[in-house]
Amino acid sequence: MTRVLIRSGKGPLLPVPAEASLARNGWGVFGANVGNRLFTDSVHRAVSTPGTEVVSNSLLSEINDVDDAYAARVNEEFSHFVLPLANAFRPQFLKNLRRLTAFIDKLTIPVTVVGIGTQLPVTGTGDTGDTEVDAVATAFVKAVLERSASIGVRGEITQAYLRNLGFPDDAVDVIGCPSLMVGPDGVPVTKKLDALDADSLVSLNVTPSAQRMAEITRQHMERYPHLDFIAQEHVRLALLLWGENPAKVADPDMPVHSGHPLYRQDRVRFFLDPVPWISHLADRHFSFGTRIHGNIAALLAGTPAVVLTHDSRTLELAQYHEIPYRLLDELPEGFDAAELYAAEDFSRYNAGQAERFARYTAFLDRNRIDHIWNEGRANPEFESQVAATDYPPAVTSVVADDVSAATLVPRLRWLRQGATADKSRAVGGYRPPFGLTPAPKVTLAALAKDVRSQAARLEQATTVIEEQRALIDAQSREVAQLREELRTAEKKATVVPSTAARLARRLRRS
Repeated sequence: MTRVLIRSGKGPLLPVPAEASLARNGWGVFGANVGNRLFTDSVHRAVSTPGTEVVSNSLLSEINDVDDAYAARVNEEFSHFVLPLANAFRPQFLKNLRRLTAFIDKLTIPVTVVGIGTQLPVTGTGDTGDTEVDAVATAFVKAVLERSASIGVRGEITQAYLRNLGFPDDAVDVIGCPSLMVGPDGVPVTKKLDALDADSLVSLNVTPSAQRMAEITRQHMERYPHLDFIAQEHVRLALLLWGENPAKVADPDMPVHSGHPLYRQDRVRFFLDPVPWISHLADRHFSFGTRIHGNIAALLAGTPAVVLTHDSRTLELAQYHEIPYRLLDELPEGFDAAELYAAEDFSRYNAGQAERFARYTAFLDRNRIDHIWNEGRANPEFESQVAATDYPPAVTSVVADDVSAATLVPRLRWLRQGATADKSRAVGGYRPPFGLTPAPKVTLAALAKDVRSQAARLEQATTVIEEQRALIDAQSREVAQLREELRTAEKKATVVPSTAARLARRLRRS
């Protein structure tokens, strides 16, 4: 069986509950932003051909320094390493890129990067202005291109960036985001309503660093009572699960704290897997906001969406895929989502899906990646497995005013995890007011002193043993001499018997 190693937090057939998803690595099994699951699951599906086992690397090769033994196992057990990536050419991802580069340098199998991008201001022209990012990106792309025919990038901005670094255009394929590549015809997007009104089901997605979203959130949650906020960051999951607030809230209108009305009114949802996420958005009328994958999830459900772009990572994908977008900073004060909905018909987006899909599969073919759209390589069994997987439901707010037992009980079970775990809890556990005398704390200095003391005792004991050994050797020599004298005396006939007896007595005393 062919085995393919894929860069992802986890595979699509393994449901992981919310509590365990958040606990993984401290920033979630999905890699800090659950939007990553859309493109990693999409690539996983694409390469899951009959007779192929696709294995998630659980992001291990970028959160750890991988040793030669691990790389050797990958070279021996896998035929290809496929890396779905996002906005990786940025300062915050440098450590990951360095580790990935070091790992790839150890590989002898083909390595293919699918959908990587840079992160620049919305007016970016392909120049980061950061020499460290440029150096790390150059080393990474060189390592990849030594093992593949080309590298797949999100859009023309990233292509221009790599051109500025010295990489030729014929080594760089613009393929967009693989999350939208579901088949030759894609998923057509159509409006379900003529116009939005107060009864419409609107979904909002928010990037907290985009400051205007605080005001936009406040205005639209009031205009649309059925609006929900689809959160994506691991810190929002911690807030929904455990009520954990950020250390500082710059703007109370930003939906990032437990006092925000959206959390109190239970209007926030966090999906751990694409299938239930897309299913939820299929029942909504409109999605908008700054999260590119939050809106892509809506498009995959056939639901209209508009991206509010605020940097190059969202802009280049919206432009390449012809997703309707607005520059966030150019939106008028007090604008209404209904205006965005009315202005778009999605005809260009729908019409271009087939051509974009053909470019994507051509990229896979160029890099000799077997995929489910090759003739005779469809895998209905994998599709059935996905359909049969029992994914966790959306995570809802633990701080909601009317939080239900159904929300709380599973989290309480996770927290308890049995009597043994409860006994070891340091916070909130019972401690006797007059307990047993605790064992003295062992410090490094005390351990060093004890080692020196034991060494001195060992040395002293060694000296005594050597002295005793020397005494025993001397006595042994004396005994041997007496025995020899006795044997000599017994042989001589002229020896006076009393002399022999005297020697025997001396021997016995010795």
